[in-house]
Amino acid sequence: MKKIINFIIMLFLGFTLASCGYRFAGSYSSLPMDIRNVYVDSVENDTSEPSIQTNLRSYLINQLNMDSRIKVTNKDAADGYLYVKIINYDIEQSSYAKSGFASSYRCIITVSVSFKSKKQDKYIIKDNILTSYKDYNANDQLSAIEIARNRTSDEVLRDLANKIKDDMFVNF
Repeated sequence: MKKIINFIIMLFLGFTLASCGYRFAGSYSSLPMDIRNVYVDSVENDTSEPSIQTNLRSYLINQLNMDSRIKVTNKDAADGYLYVKIINYDIEQSSYAKSGFASSYRCIITVSVSFKSKKQDKYIIKDNILTSYKDYNANDQLSAIEIARNRTSDEVLRDLANKIKDDMFVNF
């Protein structure tokens, strides 16, 4: 009798989990089945901030290489092409001290992401806008710019690389 009750419970749980779309983390991809090899094109930089495009491409390739669902490859062997353009880089005041002067700043980077299928010769993602930011403390605008260039921008770019990877697998 106990075996029958356990069987019924397991059967019920099995149907429940199957019906709610449960999947093990890392096993689901919303990429089309024919896309397994991805080429990451050079990142365009429409801002005046130097070198951030190189860092973003590097972080993006590292993020994608950690995912077992796809492989980053050269352009000829790719099933799809990832295009990223940095469209905004900004440092702005985010909070103020009692004195009225800024006490923290925010580094904001915005990108446009497109993904094109080689086989279908069409865009699967077209100009999707993603933004990331990080707040940090600085004494004045000049030191805020230096802190952003030396440390904060890299943290924002790493976060953007992760968001781009997530966008590829979740929002197709």
